[in-house]
Amino acid sequence: MSKKFAFTTILISMFILCLGAWSAEPGYELTIPKTPTPPKIDGVLDDAIWAATTPVQVDNINTGGKVDAPYVSDAWAAYDDDFLYVAFRNGEPDPSKLTTASPGHDQDVWKDDEIELFIEPAYAGAKPYYHIMINAANVTQDDESGGAGAGWEPSSLESAVEIGDKDWVIEIKISLADLGQTQVPAEGTQWGFNFNRHIVSGVDFWTGWSTTGPSFHTPERFGTITFGAVVAAVAPVGKVTTSWGSLKRK
Repeated sequence: MSKKFAFTTILISMFILCLGAWSAEPGYELTIPKTPTPPKIDGVLDDAIWAATTPVQVDNINTGGKVDAPYVSDAWAAYDDDFLYVAFRNGEPDPSKLTTASPGHDQDVWKDDEIELFIEPAYAGAKPYYHIMINAANVTQDDESGGAGAGWEPSSLESAVEIGDKDWVIEIKISLADLGQTQVPAEGTQWGFNFNRHIVSGVDFWTGWSTTGPSFHTPERFGTITFGAVVAAVAPVGKVTTSWGSLKRK
């Protein structure tokens, strides 16, 4: 073996190892329960399923490090035979500073204080994936595979936002059919998934559950959700917030 060939082989091996290390994102796995009772989409986290579900934290800044505790988001997910349900409680020390400048659906929602969902049912670490953005005024933007167009319009998407004293809460539901599913995912099915947030107010950070690096659009570094079993019903927990409104596109 020539020295040149050996050196080239070493470089290729190192590149493959580095690529694998970048792609792998262990520790960001979440089993989501099947709920016997769907949550009411009203922006109030008093539904039994949220009380029975452990949230994950959305606190990783995309350029590195952790966001300060007052800005951390908690996020939940669940499902039933027809819908996927998601909730965020977004820490916000001063809700009066929330930015909601988007003029309407599919118009620069990403520039605002907003949450984002990345959903990749094929679990291949690649396109296609679905992308949903909703700001603190409950204005939505959605696309497929991270594209700039508005070709994917999930008619089932429903969301509601509530603004609290130190947070803003959002509840979301979307049909499994709008996510390309013709049947209920079997228990144990895994999808690529990420919870993300843009915090404009005061700090201007982009945060995520799974650390994707500078761009949220890095499907090989999404987290993993696993569809779990039905959970037993529990008593709901109340939460008082100020109503902001709800939306359902028809």
